[in-house]
Amino acid sequence: MKNIYLISNVINGGKTYLEYLLPVLNALRNKYNCIVLQTNVAGISKHEAEKILNHPVQEVGLEFIARLESQVIIANDAVIGALLGESNFSIFIAHGNVGMPVKDKYYFANLISYWDAIVSSSRSLSDLINAGLQLYRRDRNTLPERYSRRSDLRQTTTVSTLPVKVPAPFSSAPEVRQTSEEHIFGLLPTQIGICPDGASLYESMNVVINTVKAQVPHAKFILRPYMTDFDHPYVKEMCEQLSKYPWITIDNTKESSKEFYQRCDNIITDASSGGVSFMLNTCRLPIYYVPEINDDNPIVKTWLARMGGYLPIARNSDELKDLVFGFELLNEEQRYSIYKNFYESEYSGQFYPNEVFQDLVLKKHESDYSYFSIDSRGEITGRDQESRQISELS
Repeated sequence: MKNIYLISNVINGGKTYLEYLLPVLNALRNKYNCIVLQTNVAGISKHEAEKILNHPVQEVGLEFIARLESQVIIANDAVIGALLGESNFSIFIAHGNVGMPVKDKYYFANLISYWDAIVSSSRSLSDLINAGLQLYRRDRNTLPERYSRRSDLRQTTTVSTLPVKVPAPFSSAPEVRQTSEEHIFGLLPTQIGICPDGASLYESMNVVINTVKAQVPHAKFILRPYMTDFDHPYVKEMCEQLSKYPWITIDNTKESSKEFYQRCDNIITDASSGGVSFMLNTCRLPIYYVPEINDDNPIVKTWLARMGGYLPIARNSDELKDLVFGFELLNEEQRYSIYKNFYESEYSGQFYPNEVFQDLVLKKHESDYSYFSIDSRGEITGRDQESRQISELS
């Protein structure tokens, strides 16, 4: 029976990122000899991982992974790609249920460019991955030399699936529920260093909180920093300052995202795909606060062009105030309409991960579910090429 290697290596990723491997394992374990590898940075014990996956897990070092040859390798961490030899066929599972407006104009292509296939769970995430890979490979000869066993100039196929970690879509508008007598806004900054300079929710915290408070005086807030940011001096100091206010709670419980979502009436984020995950899990609305800076960033421009008609996005405090005010006026059907339009834009016609992974492992670059392929020069081909060209890159 053919081996398939599944690798978990996200630093302090814990259960959240391990679960990205679960649909892959469910799709392949009955047809292949699936070998799950976990490194010591994953933030979860071997026993815990085995319990979640219902499958044996081997703890290994990176040197073991680097020695693999002529294998199909599927990982939840982009860094692994640079370790692999050329003889392997590698598949990276991209994180999040939607693309993010990040400062890196190559959309992390310096890492993901080593992969043969990238599986994402939305059209917008695939669009940004493709945009970044195109730019990176067109500019590659001007960038510093990279040393690796594996070329970062290769054919890379992008594939989209239905989201792997969200429930089935809502078929009708659920009843709007207040979590308490107060209106609770979740504050969900993405990891420090991801957003364009000046656009992080941390940098906009005073503006966001004061604007919401001016519109909803009884508002309460739950700040949920990214898990690896709690030890960052800037975040630590901000949490200490904000925790002095009785109507602001710092979420350091390490509870699952879904439990956090259930405590919030709305979520405000800068770039986190958790804003969309909140909407997909609850049918309640997020607000993306993306200040009007660095508008020459091609990734931010592409994200705004793709998502501007589907997500509530505020570019300044006045727009944020208008959105908060508008949310108070929406009825259940209007909220559901926003949710439904977004869901159909991102996921209509997409397939379940089971069939996608089975076909991708079998046919590789010739998979029937291929979204686009980008070659070493950044040239892109795909069945939707004419209708979904990324105009900023033409």
